[in-house]
Amino acid sequence: MEPMRDPRAALNHITEALVFGYRWDQQRRTFILVTEFPVRSAGSIREFAAFVFTDVDVERLAGDLPAYQRFQEAYDGVGPGGMVVQDVQQRDVEPDRHQVELWFGDNFGGVVVVFSALAGYTRGSTAEQVGPRQWVYRDVHTDERFDIDFPFPALVGPTARGGGR
Repeated sequence: MEPMRDPRAALNHITEALVFGYRWDQQRRTFILVTEFPVRSAGSIREFAAFVFTDVDVERLAGDLPAYQRFQEAYDGVGPGGMVVQDVQQRDVEPDRHQVELWFGDNFGGVVVVFSALAGYTRGSTAEQVGPRQWVYRDVHTDERFDIDFPFPALVGPTARGGGR
C-alpha cells in the first residue's frame, strides 16, 4: 500500500474505474472507497486505489433500481457484474470543507461526500493464473498474496457482503 501524493487530483482519474466497495462509518465519520486505478506503478498489471475521507457527511443518492437502494453504508462488488464510477464532481464548500459527488449510474445512483481530509493509497499487483478462471494476486512491492475483491483488507474487508461485480 503506497500513499498518494495528491488524492483529490487522483479522484479525477477514476471515471470508468471498477468499484470494489465502499464503507461509510457514521460513528467514526469516515467514508472509504476502493476502486481500480488507471495509473499503474512500475511492474503492476492491475492497480487498485483506496480513498479515505475523514470528518464526513454523506448523502446516498438513490438510483432507480430498488435492489440497489439497500446499499446505504456499505457496498461490496463481489462476484460477476458490478458497477463503475461514471462521474466524479468535486468542489470546495468552505475553506476547509470539500465535496465530491460519485455517480455510479442510473440504476445504482451515487453518493455525495462532504469531508475535511482525504488520504489515498494505491496497490500495484501481479497475477498468476492457477486454474481456468482462477488467479492469484500479489502485491507488486511485497509479494504478499491478497484477495482481489478486497485489495485493502486493513481498510475495507469482507464485512458486509452484497452487490455484484
